[in-house]
Amino acid sequence: MDIKRQINKPAWWRNTKLIATVVLIALAFTFYTISNKFTSAGMQVNADHLIYSKVLQGSLTISVSGNGILVPENIQWLAARVSGRVEQVVIKAGTRVSKGDVIALLSNPELEQKAEETRWDYEAFLAQFEALNAELESSLLQQKAQVLHAQFSYQSANLQLTAETQLIENNTGVVSEINFKKTQMNVSQLKRTWEIQQQLAEKFSLTMKAKVKAKNAELNKLSKVLQRAEERVAALNIIAPMNGIVQESDLKPGQRIAIGGLVAKIADPKSLFAELQLSELNIGEVVLGQTAVIDTRNGLVSGEVIRIDPNVNNGNVQVDIRILDTLPKSARPDLSITGKINVTELENTLYVQRPAFVRANVSSNLYRLDDEGYARKISVKLGQGSVSQIQILSGLQVGDEIVLSDTTNWQSHHTVLLN
Repeated sequence: MDIKRQINKPAWWRNTKLIATVVLIALAFTFYTISNKFTSAGMQVNADHLIYSKVLQGSLTISVSGNGILVPENIQWLAARVSGRVEQVVIKAGTRVSKGDVIALLSNPELEQKAEETRWDYEAFLAQFEALNAELESSLLQQKAQVLHAQFSYQSANLQLTAETQLIENNTGVVSEINFKKTQMNVSQLKRTWEIQQQLAEKFSLTMKAKVKAKNAELNKLSKVLQRAEERVAALNIIAPMNGIVQESDLKPGQRIAIGGLVAKIADPKSLFAELQLSELNIGEVVLGQTAVIDTRNGLVSGEVIRIDPNVNNGNVQVDIRILDTLPKSARPDLSITGKINVTELENTLYVQRPAFVRANVSSNLYRLDDEGYARKISVKLGQGSVSQIQILSGLQVGDEIVLSDTTNWQSHHTVLLN
């Protein structure tokens, strides 16, 4: 008699329906959960693509920032004092120079010839002047000799008159009355001659001084003309008037330069200050004397506001900053920089990293994170703002976390799911 063999199935196979039921329930629950989240959230974004910040409490430095450049305080433009043609460019732009260094050489044959002719005229006139001076001095000596001769003649005649007077008074009869009268007349004439010679000598001395003065004035005038001509020739050498760096110089050999033409720009790199361009919306809080921090891309230096431009140019206002620290060696004129001016200090206040596209002293809609993975829109009243931080007046508490990224496309949704 044959007996039917019984085949036992595995236990897990008998529970297939049970397992399928569990899986279906799990899928349904997951689908419900996800559907519920999608239903409560208006949109869904990738959390890893966002930037967040927590609300903090403490001191907050309010500052405004802008871009700018370093500008030398001591700048000198060199202009050609004479016209000429560039013979040689000795120093090019970017080279450091010392006072007296030759930057370029010009040539002008006409100026050089005129200076040479003026030198000849001066030397010829100088020779004439010296000859005239010698002649006048000789004439003056002759005049003085005549005065001395007249004086000697008068004194001799006067001695004779004295002797004859004694003889006449003693009635010696040696001297006749006629001869005595002649002697008296001769003495009187010689005395008058002596006086006239003295007057002539004085007049000649005055005339001589006048002639010498007039000729000397002409000589000085000609000397000035010569000096000017030589200075114009010397001006063909363009000399650095100060220590510094040649910032601009477009001279080329063979180039023609007119009088007054700009030939070079020299700046003192040790006298740099910062020119910042600040938005006209932020300039209202900036005043003279406020501290600043200048970023030279190779270090930070402190500064002080020394001037605020009263005019607005293309929506910006220029603010000048005096550098208080030693600039790095890489600092040079026209170097691009950024600057931050500290306008006020807030004590014990709530603040957060500044979200994108928010303005200070307004109410703004921000997205705050919750524990369920949502970002919910709330209204936050903002206070004063700095470059990277902003004050919270109401709407947030210490420890709250908000989205800093641009949420412009979210504004129609109250709740956003972060996955």
